[in-house]
Amino acid sequence: MPVYSHYNLAKKQESLPMAEQIGVCLTCSYWQAETPRPQEQVEMEALCVQPQLKAYGLIVSGASACNKWQKQEGSGDQAEQYAKQNEAQA
Repeated sequence: MPVYSHYNLAKKQESLPMAEQIGVCLTCSYWQAETPRPQEQVEMEALCVQPQLKAYGLIVSGASACNKWQKQEGSGDQAEQYAKQNEAQA
């Protein structure tokens, strides 16, 4: 599965506000996609509905990431494994 470079770069940024809260959209509650989320959805695009970002109409992939991330309960084992795999590479 591809690991998009901006995810790893964002995790490495020391000056990024709330860097510990960065997560992939595949496991985010603001990624407007159904759950559970298999790894096949990493390349799928969906709308970001995070309240502060919703007005921008952001379309992001499951592998996108930001520091407005909030954990989606029940995102599924595959989504969790993908997120942990990519965190290990950061």
